Amino acid sequence: MRSGTRGTTASALVLLTALTTACTTDSPPSPRPTPPAASAGQPRQQPSVTAATEGTQGARATAALTTTAPEEDPAFVESGLERVRDGVHHRSPLTRGTSYTVSVVCAGTGTITVVVDRTTLRPAPCDTVPVHHRVDHAPAQLPLSVTGAPGSTGMIAWRITSTTT
Repeated sequence: MRSGTRGTTASALVLLTALTTACTTDSPPSPRPTPPAASAGQPRQQPSVTAATEGTQGARATAALTTTAPEEDPAFVESGLERVRDGVHHRSPLTRGTSYTVSVVCAGTGTITVVVDRTTLRPAPCDTVPVHHRVDHAPAQLPLSVTGAPGSTGMIAWRITSTTT
């Protein structure tokens, strides 16, 4: 039985020596794994948008809504300009019961969805053509939400004016 134990012990020592030697030899580093390619189900990164591009798109969107300067327009209530990726999430204080027109335009690429109070308007392309929605008997605070479809880029301009009935 002693010879069987010696064989096992000798085999273990040889294996341990081989493993130790393999771990201490100089060998080239193994290459780093490459990241997996994005699959169809993963979102793509949005293209880089420069401040100059946003400025141009913002000017185009604002111009599409503005016929007169706000200080010269007695119907003007409120307006704003936001990036498509940020969206618009605003509550406008209004005179309850009065009628207003909400106008929204997008300059860029893709489409946006506009929700005025609880009314969802049809998706609008970012082609600088304004979308108008009349609000009769407005609440004291009018929620406005605009979101871009995935991959949409550009600037959103919005404007609220009072409407004479």
